[in-house]
Amino acid sequence: MAFMSGLFAIEVAILSMRALSESDFCPTRCPVKCSCPPEWQLWGNGCYHLTSSKYNWDDAKTACQDLGGKMAAPRSLEELKFMAELARKVYINFYAWIACNDRDVEGIWECDGQEGGEPRLVWADGQPDNGKGDNQDCVHISAHFNDRMDDTGCGVKMKAFCVRQAACTHLLTQPRRYCLSTDTHGRVLNSTCLLDHSIREFITQSVVACGSACAQEPGCRSFNIKKTEDGKKICQLNNSTRSEDKDKFQKTDYFCTMFSEEMCSGLS
Repeated sequence: MAFMSGLFAIEVAILSMRALSESDFCPTRCPVKCSCPPEWQLWGNGCYHLTSSKYNWDDAKTACQDLGGKMAAPRSLEELKFMAELARKVYINFYAWIACNDRDVEGIWECDGQEGGEPRLVWADGQPDNGKGDNQDCVHISAHFNDRMDDTGCGVKMKAFCVRQAACTHLLTQPRRYCLSTDTHGRVLNSTCLLDHSIREFITQSVVACGSACAQEPGCRSFNIKKTEDGKKICQLNNSTRSEDKDKFQKTDYFCTMFSEEMCSGLS
């Protein structure tokens, strides 16, 4: 029955949002906008950069840290393609370090780099070959190998792929949802409201008008619709929700229904 109550609340939220769509309401799920510093390129939630100078593998790792990031290692084929295109814009016949090596155990490749998933090692034909016994323990991506990976000596100097977290912000562009208060069986509580939290009240023509007023009122978290004896509807804008003050969410001896923003925050 609790499951049915949740479904009812979701449906009510959707129906009420259709009516309240012209108002400036707050988000249930926020889209994200990400940006990068100058000379860094955005991909997903990360910023990528190819070092301007050449380094051996260890110094390249330090150089990326000095830039505020770390040496990168792709987590998908799509990410590998992006990194290769990034390097190709700098010079066509590129080769550049990534954050993978097998120094500890030959043939067991350990990778650092960005978060999220396992590293995607896409080797060129015949690689890795350890230089046929020449102790090649570090990995680079090369245009010579068709944007694939090759192992080579860690002392070789080349540019390196760096990555850092992008600066992401949530865009408050989606509407708020206001849900009806229901009991554990999904029945609308027609004589229960949040009391003693009214910011202001006024006669209203509809739930839509009351909800619009709540959206535009600073500090409004929920609203009550109550009926007077002569049939008028009173809109009460509240500065709290029933979860914040359960003791004031009470039965009334008159018809009253509460709509709450917070009740819907997990229903999307």
